[in-house]
Amino acid sequence: MRIRFGAVATATAAGLALALLGSGCASSAKPATPAASKCEGTLGLEAGPGAVVTEVYAGGPAAAAGIQLKDVVLKIGDAAIQYDCDVDKAAFNRACQPVKVVVRRGGAELDLTLTPVDQIAFLTKACIDGNPSACFRDAWLQWDRSQNAPDLFATACNGGSGEACAYQGLQLSEKSDTLSQALPVLERACELRSGSGCATLGFLYASGKSVTKDDKKATALYRKSCELGDAQGCYNAGLMADSGRGTKEDAAKAAADYEKACDLGSSTGCTNLGFLYERGRGVKEDRARAVALYQRGCDGSSCSASNLGGCVNVGRAYRDGIGVAKDAAKAAEIFRAACERRDSQQDDPQAVTNGARACSLLGGLLIAGDGIPKDMEHGRDFSILGCDRGDAFGCFNAAVCFNSGSDTDPAKAASYFDRACKLGDGESCHELAVAYQNGKGVEKNAGMATALEKQACELGFAASCPKPKPKKKS
Repeated sequence: MRIRFGAVATATAAGLALALLGSGCASSAKPATPAASKCEGTLGLEAGPGAVVTEVYAGGPAAAAGIQLKDVVLKIGDAAIQYDCDVDKAAFNRACQPVKVVVRRGGAELDLTLTPVDQIAFLTKACIDGNPSACFRDAWLQWDRSQNAPDLFATACNGGSGEACAYQGLQLSEKSDTLSQALPVLERACELRSGSGCATLGFLYASGKSVTKDDKKATALYRKSCELGDAQGCYNAGLMADSGRGTKEDAAKAAADYEKACDLGSSTGCTNLGFLYERGRGVKEDRARAVALYQRGCDGSSCSASNLGGCVNVGRAYRDGIGVAKDAAKAAEIFRAACERRDSQQDDPQAVTNGARACSLLGGLLIAGDGIPKDMEHGRDFSILGCDRGDAFGCFNAAVCFNSGSDTDPAKAASYFDRACKLGDGESCHELAVAYQNGKGVEKNAGMATALEKQACELGFAASCPKPKPKKKS
């Protein structure tokens, strides 16, 4: 029996990021608390998708410098700006020292100097003066520092800020005692054209959280969210089209949604788009582009955490020479980093599953010794680690190790086949059936062997399926 090398990317292993993402808020992570300084300043502007200026606060630094609506922010100080979340990070919580800001207006780039002003004082006054966006931003900045933030979000929502409604609805949806209040608030957010509000509302319908599950309605909300420029909404719209949930299965539409999500900073969108390019689903097969997209998913962005599924697929590409030159040492390095990373992020679906698969893939690579020095001991240990974290592939390879070599232990081999079988691996069910048939590592039991062969067949392991009887000659 040979070690399985994990050559095929599958949706449950190293392919699609299958989980829907819950919060649509682009800046749902709490803002970082700035280092202590005499002034925590704001530049007095807001930006939307593509770092396009959507609001210039009257009387603020941006207005004084002549920044206009629809200007595209390219740089703030030393920070290159690509996404709206980059603006959130660079335009607030600043020391109140003059800073260079580069914007593009039409075909020209303008170099401007802005001097930040105290953000809480400035935004509180603007909020009192009736600017709902200022109320929202004030609440966002005080989220981690003040118990008044929920009330400020509610005030801003009532005043007409769609983003404030999205955050208020998100907070309400996260607690069981306020979950029922989230629906009308998120509906208002979506009506006020908040892409994040539409995405979070879509998630409620897709998951059946506090409402009757309705994939069709969820899909429509995700699509509206995507049209409004929300990366998470685009990713979820793509996933619904990819899997045929609430809409007709359409890989080409899924690819278009994933591409928009990726361009808006979604690491999961990049990973899933890479999978479609590798397999030629909905797009023309292009393995080199697939690897580049997997790498973008693995790298993450300022708006989205690294996607471990992308990292695993980059490692697999180097291991097998898919779209890149084969490099087993680099593959092992990537698998090891993914295996050792334990920081599961809310917006990285299947991070635990993909981290476990990375351990198993590293184990298989070390055991096989294909392009790197063979190391049975560490290969078995990484396979066991993957198994312990719930990966059937690691359990299978650990079982194979205990079935052969100097550390042969039929009982341990059977136990690992059993674990892999229970995790849904058909070949492991078959091998466990053979063990019961022969009494190898377990007590001989023909009935158990028969049941396991049937289970292996149901799980797709063809060798365990009954062979069709030959037709009698007439």
